[in-house]
Amino acid sequence: MADLNVFRNISKTVGTSLDSLYAAPATYTGIVLSSVVTNTSDSDIWLNFTIQDSTGDSATELLSQFTIPARDTLNTTSGKLVVTANGILKVQAQKANKLKAVIGILESLDG
Repeated sequence: MADLNVFRNISKTVGTSLDSLYAAPATYTGIVLSSVVTNTSDSDIWLNFTIQDSTGDSATELLSQFTIPARDTLNTTSGKLVVTANGILKVQAQKANKLKAVIGILESLDG
């Protein structure tokens, strides 16, 4: 029997390609409880942050070339964010290996 609710923490070093940060499993809805991105460099760097309902849908930009100051942290969601089954959160940075993303998620079994 599948777990009804699963808490997860995911961390990723952000690259220069728009890459998956989190993909909701087919039978779960992901609820992003917290989402932060830290700039570990000595220069300002922009971030793209998108959500996509499923692999075939077009992405919606949540943040587009949003500048994170040097040695600072951005809370990328001010509230909870729902990622439906097969939905995908993606991130992209202006420079590779300078931004670190961490998200806390509650995955809830659909149905």
